[in-house]
Amino acid sequence: MFVPEKRHENWSDWAGNQRMKKLEINVFSELNILLDGVDIVEPIRASKRKMALLEYLILNNQRPVTVARLVEVIWGEEEINVENALKTLVSRLRKDLEESELDGAIVTVPGGYMWNPDLPARIDAFRMEEISDNVSGAESLNSSVVNQFEELLTLYTGDLLPSSILDNWIAPKSFYYHDLYLKTVHQYIELLNKEKEYGDIIRVCKIALDIDPFDSMLNLELMSALLKTGKSKEALEQYQNTTNLQYTHLGLKPSDEILNFYKELIKGEKSSEAEIEEICKELRTGKPNPGAFVCEYAIFKDVYHLQMRNLKRLGTAMFLALVDVHRMDNKQMEALEIKQVMSRTLDVMRECLRQGDTISRYSPLQYVVLLPSVTSVKTGRMVIERVKRMFYSNSKNAKYIFNCKVMPLEMDC
Repeated sequence: MFVPEKRHENWSDWAGNQRMKKLEINVFSELNILLDGVDIVEPIRASKRKMALLEYLILNNQRPVTVARLVEVIWGEEEINVENALKTLVSRLRKDLEESELDGAIVTVPGGYMWNPDLPARIDAFRMEEISDNVSGAESLNSSVVNQFEELLTLYTGDLLPSSILDNWIAPKSFYYHDLYLKTVHQYIELLNKEKEYGDIIRVCKIALDIDPFDSMLNLELMSALLKTGKSKEALEQYQNTTNLQYTHLGLKPSDEILNFYKELIKGEKSSEAEIEEICKELRTGKPNPGAFVCEYAIFKDVYHLQMRNLKRLGTAMFLALVDVHRMDNKQMEALEIKQVMSRTLDVMRECLRQGDTISRYSPLQYVVLLPSVTSVKTGRMVIERVKRMFYSNSKNAKYIFNCKVMPLEMDC
């Protein structure tokens, strides 16, 4: 893994130097060089090579870079007049910076160039490293620690230079900063949990999830904090969003911790005591949904164990079905296509199967089904054929293959 060197920026000299304009450099999301709040990079963006030179020198702050290395990262294996091309590029970039009143930013050193180490600047990436290092050993929250965590939340606004032409060189550094951000945010949430600051946990998780909506720990902590603050409806919405993201965009089954959270959510809904008459009245309210019962996988497992107890007690048979859907041409489906075809598949199964049957999403392109009403292989095949016919009766499903495997559940399964 890439681990950058430590940078020691002289903050006091910068603050005390009244003649020098305040210089801030941001490298997350895109490169910005703010001179007294004005971005001076905008006129340079049209030239990808100027931007690449600028980005490379800034991220190698306080380190000289040889001519050969600059040529390699900017031009690759192109056959050019090396020295003249680089000299011209450096000259033009210097002129652009000087026209924006940033003089002496690029200095010539023996055999190469470097970003001026005597130019006091706040660079967001290096400041984030400094903060992460400062708070790494914190065991509790005080005003200084909190201020640094909060500053870090504002510093990291997205991947490192995502539009740069230096892809191969930038990528490992981008992963490093992304992981550093998540590691530090996780630590902040852990300390907030100790203080039972659930409102702050909700706020921090939402900020971090704008950066990485797929992080399981952030999603789980957000749902838990919402539940602990009585926001069960919002917790349920977050659960549904999280599982949908995992299934459709990542193509992954959500973690067991997230799936099991659904049961905690249900418990949270009924925290007060009630009389039995009240419960009976509530149970009679409304009508059961027609067709098969659809539930989260954590609940599905509980239903399975309950059905297996009945199977053992009554000595009857029960079958398990695994349904999967894929394209006939075997092409990978995009998130929206997965969402649409799996929704249509669920509608078909809910309509065709009986009320005593149970359906749950198992993976992005699979449903698992408990069939307590099926007592033989022959009956199981008839049920599946009925579902398959209904699936293909919709013309939108013509380019998909509906597969279903059915197997009997043994007593000791």
